[in-house]
Amino acid sequence: MLPRTILALLPAALWAGSALAEDATTVTACETLLAARRLDAAAGSDRPAEPEAGCRRLPRSQVGSVEQRAMIGGAPYECMTVTGSGRCLWIVP
Repeated sequence: MLPRTILALLPAALWAGSALAEDATTVTACETLLAARRLDAAAGSDRPAEPEAGCRRLPRSQVGSVEQRAMIGGAPYECMTVTGSGRCLWIVP
């Protein structure tokens, strides 16, 4: 009986997690794909991510369309246009 209860609650738990992720008002943007990858890898470990040169937090409202895409280790990375920037910036997933 317990597995049925867990399965019944699973969609609600997944929805709540995705809703929290979508409500983020800022993103981390980096000038290079390597810097974005380093931050992403550090955030996945048990230690907090160290500041990376060429990366900064931006309001999500300043991020525009995708100019370039890359897949590294199964993780998607996108270089997106940013208001006030002369070139696209790599967004940390």
